[in-house]
Amino acid sequence: MMGLFALQKGLFMFINHSYGGTFMVADLVDVVWHGLRLDLVMTSYLLVVPLVVLLVSSFFKRFPLRKVLGWWYLIVALLMTLVALADSILYYYWGAKLDAADLIYVKSPKDMLASLSWWVVAVVVVAIGVLTYLQYKLLRRITPEMVESPKNRWVSPLVALLLLALSCVGMRGGVSESTANPSYAYYSQTPYLNHAALNPMFNFIHSLSKSEDLAHEMQFFSQDKVQQLTDNVFKSSADILDTLLTDGRPNIILLVWEGGGSLMSENEQVAPNFVQLKKEGVFFSSLYANNFRTDRGLVSLLNGIPGLPTTSLMKMSGRCGNLPSLAKSLKAEGYMSGFFYGGDINFTNMRGYLFETGYTQVLGMNDFNSPVTSKWGIDDQYILSIDHFAHLEQPFFATFLTLSSHEPWEVPYSKLEDQQANSFAYADSCIAQFVQQLKHSALWSNLLLIIVPDHGVACQGHIPQDVDVARIPMLWLGGAVKSPKQISVMMNQSDIAATLLAQLRLDASQFSFSRNVLSSSYAPTVVMHAYKNGLNIIDSLGSSRFDVVNGQLVPVFTPHRSDAETLTQALLQRVYSNAAKL
Repeated sequence: MMGLFALQKGLFMFINHSYGGTFMVADLVDVVWHGLRLDLVMTSYLLVVPLVVLLVSSFFKRFPLRKVLGWWYLIVALLMTLVALADSILYYYWGAKLDAADLIYVKSPKDMLASLSWWVVAVVVVAIGVLTYLQYKLLRRITPEMVESPKNRWVSPLVALLLLALSCVGMRGGVSESTANPSYAYYSQTPYLNHAALNPMFNFIHSLSKSEDLAHEMQFFSQDKVQQLTDNVFKSSADILDTLLTDGRPNIILLVWEGGGSLMSENEQVAPNFVQLKKEGVFFSSLYANNFRTDRGLVSLLNGIPGLPTTSLMKMSGRCGNLPSLAKSLKAEGYMSGFFYGGDINFTNMRGYLFETGYTQVLGMNDFNSPVTSKWGIDDQYILSIDHFAHLEQPFFATFLTLSSHEPWEVPYSKLEDQQANSFAYADSCIAQFVQQLKHSALWSNLLLIIVPDHGVACQGHIPQDVDVARIPMLWLGGAVKSPKQISVMMNQSDIAATLLAQLRLDASQFSFSRNVLSSSYAPTVVMHAYKNGLNIIDSLGSSRFDVVNGQLVPVFTPHRSDAETLTQALLQRVYSNAAKL
């Protein structure tokens, strides 16, 4: 089956070679090599039935293995053929991989075939028959016609059980923290090559669990009413009332502090270095995270999308390429972009998401020479180093994601008795060391360093739904910053994209949910914080909490606006409807 998957990749590249410019043998070799891991995962799935039959056969003296498995081979051959051809042909027309969202066309075959000429349909039908037959014959041929039980009758069932166990490991994608996901196949800056390497059957099955029908979620009002209720919330313009940066095109480093909410990062006992650094740059004191997990917080930070309380856009590989992104916007201005993370870059489809949203270089723990020192990967002191991006052409946009301030809070550091607080103290020391490296380098004079968390963490008796957990700091440092100051305007994490691009005098119109908070038309009406199955909205009056499962406000003893429930419903509907169109 692995060989058949390799042949499918060749077919895909042959049909769609125009997306890559040329059809190079070297590219095919790379595609096959980087696709092996997911091919093995899919093979493990398809081998479950034959292995179960093999286990059953061990209890018979003679067993007609080929005959019994014939029906399964026919199903597998037909499915592999249908998925491979559909994937290759749809990609030719749409430039997108086949996924579960395309099931909608099965309900209307006429619409599905509308773009195809009659001769293409005829060729496809013939190809389905020929390829199914050839694959079926090959699978039968490599299967023994008859198996006989050995003298020691316990050998066969034990071998079959062992192979089944290995198959289960294979289906998971190995024994690492992350389970198999499309990121395993991503390796290139060219999307076409990543798509060629991505096993189409795996991608389709994986998308079944990630293809929520977002268009039918959170539907409360007519579209006109949603627009009327929420227009003021996302209102801003491109002008700037306060110029924070010197002229020119600074190099930009976005340092994303894992879980570094204000409860920890602005505590002088826990993070004395960051508290001191706040005085040296532009500090945004009323910033709120959009979400509660890294995979969702990054989408808010890098793509300007408010949090979705029930799903993660990062995991929806088919939608990632349609997201607006800072990396794409800066790339259009000549910026090189790199992403550096000491953990498993495949976790939650992160590698695929990053490539799809415009990053030209993506490095995870297996790409560094540093030792893996914690459950999550490489400790922050080894990753936060200027050595990792010294090769990037200038101007560059480099993003660092830390990991040490993450449960189980185990770090090579001992300053505070509380393990959670101690892990943040360690991260604080690593960030301070990184800032000192930058200050003593030639980069500092034309550098904008933005330090901001991906989300906050529950601590000091708080629960994840609390508004205090949602508050996070943001600090702009570097020689590109004109002067230190504090900005207290209320804003969301998703507003960073438009605010930064406005300071660089760049267009941010594609970020429809991101607001330039330093514009003349920005009024901090409300900010949003999604937690699991719920949403907080926060304004100058207070906050309200909404449970999306029962569609009602949660009783919380805090002041809030009278229209809180209506506004929250409208905001959810607008954000989900937008996500459905990606």
